[in-house]
Amino acid sequence: MATTTAVATVMPSPRFDDIKESVRQSIVLVEAEQNSDDISHFQVRQLPLADLLLYDISIAAITIHRRPEDIRQDGVDNFFLSLLLEGEALIRQGDISFAMRPGDLAVNANGLPYSIQYTRPSRRLLLQIPRQIFHERILGRREREIKALHLGSSGLASVITSMFESLNSEAEMLPEIDQYTLAESFLELIGAVIRAASIDKARPKSSQAALMRRILAYMDQNYTDCELTPEKVAEANGISMRYLHRIFQQSGMAVSKWIWERRLKATREDLLDPAKEKMRVSEIAFSRGFNDPAHFSRSFRDRFGISPSKLRAKALQEKILQEKSLQDEALQEKPRQEKAVGEN
Repeated sequence: MATTTAVATVMPSPRFDDIKESVRQSIVLVEAEQNSDDISHFQVRQLPLADLLLYDISIAAITIHRRPEDIRQDGVDNFFLSLLLEGEALIRQGDISFAMRPGDLAVNANGLPYSIQYTRPSRRLLLQIPRQIFHERILGRREREIKALHLGSSGLASVITSMFESLNSEAEMLPEIDQYTLAESFLELIGAVIRAASIDKARPKSSQAALMRRILAYMDQNYTDCELTPEKVAEANGISMRYLHRIFQQSGMAVSKWIWERRLKATREDLLDPAKEKMRVSEIAFSRGFNDPAHFSRSFRDRFGISPSKLRAKALQEKILQEKSLQDEALQEKPRQEKAVGEN
């Protein structure tokens, strides 16, 4: 069973210069300054999660600054989703500032200067999200500047918090296929919260929300139709193309992108379904609305970072290894059971 390996950096009782250099080099380039005499520890645990990176950081009461010269030097332009588990952190980026307390979620951009002040020893989880993934799969439409954003701890944010903590404790033991599945679901949840906080300031009218639900239900029922287009969606729901695009933009989506994404995810589920392992990849693609196998394969690889055939082979290999592991466990358990029966 293929799993990932966590990498940890632990510095018990370090000097501040040691902490400063370790902080500076651990994730992105930053400058650090001491807030108090308590610099008792610094620890970073890094865990790959599919094509993302997850960090578990315990840090003394210090302030870190991501400066323009740091950005120019390392060229990192990705995003962090952070969850504060212990302590308190004050975040400033541009004209935005807020305090994080245990249970709070926030997001910030590494391509813009920022500072984080830990007022006391703290622990937080970070999910590093590449810029392309952030804009394509979280914002879901044209690029815009996202600075530090406080997502809070209630509503859907609380669901993300629970999943974040679970991933931190369990992801290391998950097969690679399961990691990608969970990462996909996690990114969708993150996208919903961030779009709600940064884009959808005004709630849609109830009539518009009902229309949106009806349109999504129609698209979910008909996405396997290779001739489904935004024009057909608008006509079927009795609205103009202009209005269709407008209400989708308010939800952070594009109509064509939604259809394409739904088809790709459905084919991915089919390729991992043991009940469909006898179907050819091209058959699965056609059944989900794709009419060009070569184009489908390229799009699938671009979206998931692996070709359809390799994904299926990897899933089959993990299935065989898992079955073998279960058989080995059963063989080891049998003598113990026989011994226990004999003793009784």
